[in-house]
Amino acid sequence: MRRVFLIRVLIIAAFASMQMAAFSSDLTKAFKYLNTGDYINAQKYLQEVVVDEPDNAAANFGLAKFYFLKDNKLYNLDSANVYIKKAAKKLPMNPDDKQTKKYLVLGVRDYTIKALQQDINQAAYVFAERNNTVESYQFFIDNYSDSGLIDRSVNMRNQKAYIRARAKNDPFALDTFIRTYPTADQTPEAKELYEKLLYEQTTADKTYPSYKKYLDQYPNGAYIKDAKKNYEGRLVEYYNNRHDLEGYKEFVSNYKEHPAFNSMQDSVYVLATHSQSIAEFKNFIRNYSSNRNISDAWQKLYLLSTAVGTEEAYRKFLDEQGDFPDKGRALKDLELAKLDLRPFKQEDKYGYAKPAAPDSLVLVIPVQYDEASDFKCNLASVRNEPCSDTRCNYFYIDKENKHVFGNLTFNYAGDFDKGFAIAGIGDCEIDSCKYGMINKLGQWSVPPVYDELNDPTEGLYAVSKAARYGFINQTGEIVISLKYNNAVAFSEGAAAVELDTNWFFIDTKGKQLFLDFFHDVSNFKDSVCAVSKDGNTWGYIGFTGTFVIPAVYEDAGDFDKGFAIVSKKEKDIKHKGLFISQRYKIDKTGKVIEKLLAPKNASKKGKKKRGKG
Repeated sequence: MRRVFLIRVLIIAAFASMQMAAFSSDLTKAFKYLNTGDYINAQKYLQEVVVDEPDNAAANFGLAKFYFLKDNKLYNLDSANVYIKKAAKKLPMNPDDKQTKKYLVLGVRDYTIKALQQDINQAAYVFAERNNTVESYQFFIDNYSDSGLIDRSVNMRNQKAYIRARAKNDPFALDTFIRTYPTADQTPEAKELYEKLLYEQTTADKTYPSYKKYLDQYPNGAYIKDAKKNYEGRLVEYYNNRHDLEGYKEFVSNYKEHPAFNSMQDSVYVLATHSQSIAEFKNFIRNYSSNRNISDAWQKLYLLSTAVGTEEAYRKFLDEQGDFPDKGRALKDLELAKLDLRPFKQEDKYGYAKPAAPDSLVLVIPVQYDEASDFKCNLASVRNEPCSDTRCNYFYIDKENKHVFGNLTFNYAGDFDKGFAIAGIGDCEIDSCKYGMINKLGQWSVPPVYDELNDPTEGLYAVSKAARYGFINQTGEIVISLKYNNAVAFSEGAAAVELDTNWFFIDTKGKQLFLDFFHDVSNFKDSVCAVSKDGNTWGYIGFTGTFVIPAVYEDAGDFDKGFAIVSKKEKDIKHKGLFISQRYKIDKTGKVIEKLLAPKNASKKGKKKRGKG
């Protein structure tokens, strides 16, 4: 049995020896044909060896060289690379190995394998560089082994890939680049450009919804601060362009954290109370209790409701507005309204006193002012220093002698009427002054922009600016545009205005009442008005513009309780050749009721007072 086993071992060894000899013979032939250019036979023998021995370093080297020879019709760099990598797997070879010694005879050793592999890699890189595409460099990186050339290919691939992604001008192409090549030198720049393009394209229409979209989708985006700023700005712009109460209410309801929240509350307040009426302030207080202007609304409601400053007004307000937050003030004002204070002069100084008995006064506010007006609406204007040549300084006090508007002073200070007073700033003593109106908080309800601002008649104020006249209401709204050369206050629903040296009459809407024009005019009183067509003789017209009393007078006063004083130029009986202005009292038919003894100089009609003096 042992003998049989030894025989088998000897047979196998002999077969292996014969096979190695055969391989050696095939390799020898293959390299001979390879070196002589017989590529068909070289390929045949090399492949036969590889089939039987896939890891044969010499055979793989030979096939790598076979595919790398440029005069070979089967020249193929990729095939050469496949075989040279197989050959390189055997490196380093053992020089004492019997088979390695046979390879040396064929010229196959560590150096030649490395040299061929380097040449193949170099050629493949040149090919990739010639194509100069992402794909060509990527193929080299994936299939070849030269680390230096791979690094160069990586750099070139990254550069080409970045140029390609950037050319698309698409953030998502850049995002793909960043995720595919996270270590590329271009990645930081790509990230910046990605963020920029992402922001620009998401917010391309520059509307607040697009900025909101960016904020929602990219909370960690590089432009988050800019997006937030633009979103807030565009949102406000959108609602301001709408400029309607419902829009501002919507904003206040939905954007409580917005920086413009307070200003939008102010806009709600302005629009909800645009007419500054009692009804509007009541409605605002009822419907907008959380608005930050609620306190101001209460104060204005209080001022409007108690503007006349009477006891009855304060009592009525307290009865109707039981939830008024400043009841103490209302009760105090009620008591002050009962106090009858009158200016009291002593040695060129003024104070205020109250009646104590039919013929006596009790001083309440000490004598200390250079000038003092009557209390109107519980306020009075006073002056406590001399006037200069061009201006005086006035301020307002209450019945407790308190300066009610802080340190605020005016150069003209009119009496309060229904909660408002005409005031002026500038050199009012020389008619270089700007007039407006203040409320009982000392705020300008009508800015001081007018050259003239007359006391109200029938709810309208005659004003002028830049030598043009018109009419405003108590809130400062221009009711009749400033287009006239002059204007006289309203009376009985009509006002005289001048245009191109002609006077005519308009109603409170600015509509001309009748077509007649006049040289001089007065005011309607008792439904008639004194006018002059030629500037010399005066008569009276009715609301139709026709004369109800002929123009025969050199002067004509306003009617009062059915009578008027007129004057005619008549011969002086005592002094022949001389004339006098004879005055008469007439009724509305022109009938003389009484001849007045003393003549009177003719008055000037149509003359208008500048501001208040």
